[in-house]
Amino acid sequence: MTVPRGSGRRSGLANMPWLLQRLRLMSPAEVAWRVRSRALLESWKRQRHWPPPVFVVGPSLSGFRLPPSLGVEGLEAIVRQVDGQLAGTTVALGQTFSTVDTDWHLDPQTGVSAPLDFGPLLDYRDGRLAGNSRNTWELNRHQHLALVALAFACTGEDRYAAYVRRQLESWLRQNPFPLGVNWNSPLELGLRLTSWVWIARLLADSEHGEALFGDRGLLWPSVYRHQWMIAALHSKGSSANNHLIGEMAGLFVAATTWPWFRESAGWARFAQQTLEREAASQYYPSGLNREQAFGYHLFATELLLLAGVEGDRAGSPFSMGCRARLRRAVRAAADLVGPNGLLPTFGDDDGGMAIGLPGGGSGAFERILAVASRWLGDVECAVEPSREARLAAEIELSGVPGVAEEAVTARLRPARLDAESTSFVDAGVYVMRSTFRGEVVSVLADAGELGYLSIAAHGHADALSFALAVADEPLLVDPGTFTYHWDPAARAYFRGTRAHNTVTVDGHDQSEAGGPFLWTRKARCFVQEWSETAGEVVLAASHDGYERLHSPVTHRRRLVLRAGQLDVDDELTGTGEHDVEWRLHLAPHCRAVLGTRECEVVGRRHRLSIQLDDALRWSVLSAQPQGGWFSPAFNRREPTATLVGACRLPLPLSLHHVLEVLA
Repeated sequence: MTVPRGSGRRSGLANMPWLLQRLRLMSPAEVAWRVRSRALLESWKRQRHWPPPVFVVGPSLSGFRLPPSLGVEGLEAIVRQVDGQLAGTTVALGQTFSTVDTDWHLDPQTGVSAPLDFGPLLDYRDGRLAGNSRNTWELNRHQHLALVALAFACTGEDRYAAYVRRQLESWLRQNPFPLGVNWNSPLELGLRLTSWVWIARLLADSEHGEALFGDRGLLWPSVYRHQWMIAALHSKGSSANNHLIGEMAGLFVAATTWPWFRESAGWARFAQQTLEREAASQYYPSGLNREQAFGYHLFATELLLLAGVEGDRAGSPFSMGCRARLRRAVRAAADLVGPNGLLPTFGDDDGGMAIGLPGGGSGAFERILAVASRWLGDVECAVEPSREARLAAEIELSGVPGVAEEAVTARLRPARLDAESTSFVDAGVYVMRSTFRGEVVSVLADAGELGYLSIAAHGHADALSFALAVADEPLLVDPGTFTYHWDPAARAYFRGTRAHNTVTVDGHDQSEAGGPFLWTRKARCFVQEWSETAGEVVLAASHDGYERLHSPVTHRRRLVLRAGQLDVDDELTGTGEHDVEWRLHLAPHCRAVLGTRECEVVGRRHRLSIQLDDALRWSVLSAQPQGGWFSPAFNRREPTATLVGACRLPLPLSLHHVLEVLA
């Protein structure tokens, strides 16, 4: 086992600076709540007996019918994946998990198995104690078991249902309430509940489903405790971001599907009211999620869609206002993806999914489109959902009142395929588009807030950065996320300013970090101009992130896109000399050819000429600690080229660069 430096358990004294900064970003009400919660958890820790749940209705395994059109012939890839699980392994987040005598506390990346200590107070951030807990939690979301249950529902083969039963019985034995890392996070409880609901539906015609979810079902005590703990410990205050949506979605789905317990009706009402509120507060009016992270825009939107569909199924529909907000969220994602079909990578993305049905992972956007086009209608997008995504929508919407039995794509209206630019002014996200030789040139620029709530947990220090693509080929990219707690140095790099296509001053990030999910000082952006005229799109903006320096600096950037040419003008105002770095990160398939005054970016089908400002000294980094990396998915990174222009120069300073798509 190898544990990265800095990932071990921190002493109380070493942790004090982080704790003090975290407290500064909480309201007095949140501090009081956290104090009460800690006292509650300490009392739970001493408790040795937990009363059984009180049933108001005898539990039963309700029937569920798959769409008549759904057959195993449409799920060959899923069945092959499931057969791999039954043979002994499954892959998630780039890690291979053993499914023979499964250790539900093991992180295979480190070989660390978290102890069976009191779960809610277990330090999951401690790499020596819990390994990379995000890996462990992925398997414990049981989304892979929902796929096995789907294989049973489609084929009727008993071995699939028997396997799911063995795995869940194993999980119950290894995870007694409230012990272990899998009782630590209310978000994980919510996602696991959602998986259990779908497993129960898909195993409805099986004796194994009856053993797990029938009137004497083995899972009911744990199902109850999952909901009870979410209701008691759900996210509040500065932590109430996508986690709260995931917690409430799981609570709502479980409480409405299984209204067996004395508290079920109250839980369902509370969860639905919270989801209605968060659907309004966690999104800008334009439809973009306030976390400033596209991966979490998709995750939160899928969770809300899931809850909305289940509300209709249970006869407890969400409001028309909530549906309208969800429609805007789906449309915003479609506008960002645009005609080239490329998913943006700004902000954090840990690959989380709301539900373990086909079309997840990189296909989550297409699955959202497929579900929304059937349930909400009037969805405009240039991307047609894949077959897997359409199958997932058919399954998720099967039997939901008011959903027509029609082809998933029937309500997808083709979006305009021309080079129309898009602005999300409230979010500060701008998509500049033009046409060059019949192909769309797209520039996605960030001039918005750092992130959501006081800690901005999932935002990156990427003010005034941009990415560039020609048709469906990315050339200049946002390098992505890679990791959370596991490698502190890599976490700091990937969310820092040097990992983005913007200017770094004196080696500092634009915003000041206080921890891997904590920003204590946040750069503010100000847009001076956004215009689109015939043949030209202009964005001019500035940020104040470097005004906190001993010798303050203001960064202003002006982007002008004309056909296949992007002019980038940077102005740094202030006094004295400063170390200045101007960076561009290439897509990993691209090659950088650096000359004296020009760098040529060579892609698979397109080339880009970059005219370099001679005030800077130029180099290309690859696979270095502070440059030359791209993360295509969580837990994965690969070498790429980072173009760096650097010099110590007196201010004020103007830099001019021209990026030209070559024929």
